[in-house]
Amino acid sequence: MKKLLMTIGIAAISGMSFAQNNLDALSFSRTNPVLGTARYSGMAGAFNALGGNPSAIKDNPAALGVYRSMDLTFTPSLYINNDGEVKAALDNFAFVLNFGSKKNKHGYVTSSLGINYNRLNNISRYTRCRGERIPFSVTDDFYDFAPDNIYEFAQDLQLIDGEGVSNFAGGVNDVVRSYTLMEKGHVGQWDIAYGLNISNTLYVGAAFGFTTLDYKQTAMYDEETLPTDFYEHWSLDNIYEAEGHGFNFRFGAICRPIDEIRIGASFETPTYYDIVDYQRVEMSTENRPTVFDDFGGDFSYALRTPLKFKTGVGFVIGKKAMIGLDYQYENFKKIRMKVKDINIESEADLAEEQMNKTHTVKLGAEVQVADGFFLRAGTAISSSPMKNYDRDIAECTSNFRIITIPQNSFYVTGGAGYKGEHFYCDLAYVFQNQKDFLYPNMPLSPKDDPVEENLKTRNIIASFGWRF
Repeated sequence: MKKLLMTIGIAAISGMSFAQNNLDALSFSRTNPVLGTARYSGMAGAFNALGGNPSAIKDNPAALGVYRSMDLTFTPSLYINNDGEVKAALDNFAFVLNFGSKKNKHGYVTSSLGINYNRLNNISRYTRCRGERIPFSVTDDFYDFAPDNIYEFAQDLQLIDGEGVSNFAGGVNDVVRSYTLMEKGHVGQWDIAYGLNISNTLYVGAAFGFTTLDYKQTAMYDEETLPTDFYEHWSLDNIYEAEGHGFNFRFGAICRPIDEIRIGASFETPTYYDIVDYQRVEMSTENRPTVFDDFGGDFSYALRTPLKFKTGVGFVIGKKAMIGLDYQYENFKKIRMKVKDINIESEADLAEEQMNKTHTVKLGAEVQVADGFFLRAGTAISSSPMKNYDRDIAECTSNFRIITIPQNSFYVTGGAGYKGEHFYCDLAYVFQNQKDFLYPNMPLSPKDDPVEENLKTRNIIASFGWRF
């Protein structure tokens, strides 16, 4: 992050391309479209037109207009990453205050004020490849592809000589490569929202969101020769951390032309973040002290995420069943960064070139199988926010970082629930398959091809609530 800004004279170090930082921004900007209360998640989040659920407020604040009573709910969850690690989280907490006369049939009917927390994304990943034999060492290509600091580290550690020629004792099929990529963190949002019911036909709402993020990525790469009298080993670790907070606004409406059909639409402004990040690169060999660069410590900048447009249609079949179908549009080409009110043109150009417009479709259904008991199911798919890297862009990426290019995400959900006169509880299960292309080391040398990954994660979600 820092080197991008340093190239325009804000600091002294140069050489980092924004290509790397687009990926950091994606980690903060992307959200899990089905994460929320257990009822919301069980139906794959297809609530834009249905409303009446605390997590639907993050999609369409007009969801509050559908409420006819006060509501208090909280949603703990367990999420299981691709390596089987289990973590706990609070995915939702909400309190809804309902006002107004329920007897009116025309004009103002009722309104609701909601104070709501939603976990927008749980970030947890562990990818490791051990003992991969390769017919080359990446030190062979440091002269052509390594950024300045890594090149100087390699010379200090005598991995390459003064002419950039590798000293690493490899040979065909003699190099064993290992790499590890770990990510953890979350993105959460507090909402203050208000929704209005007009004639039981039109519901409108607005919301202010305060967003927080916490993110850490650790990328470790090492090579060693096969055990011989000339055994050698070297490694490079890259640690990136970011914390920040931001805000956004949302506006939405739901129309009910007839009792069986609801049509919803909402607009969310970009989220405007203030972020503080930290990066450290360490490089070491068997017999020499570790060399490192922390780029001067903490660094602050501003990030603007894409705006969002969402729409949906809902079908309500008496009190027996309902179906929701939602669509969401985001243009990641419009991600922007700046520092001290200076917009960075090179960053904007690369975002336009490398990012995608994304589309998310969600389909969910609920059916009452007995008095007060419900079953739910849903599915969702999100397109890739980023194009595949071409080599010209990849070769500019600095600090020898392991990176991933996210592709499509696919979700399958299911759940069950009970609703009494005042108390309700729900349980949901969410399966996500995230396809990625992983590059073990950056900059990309001509010898490297991406590794295709399918990251399978799972969420078990429970909600408990009271309406009164």
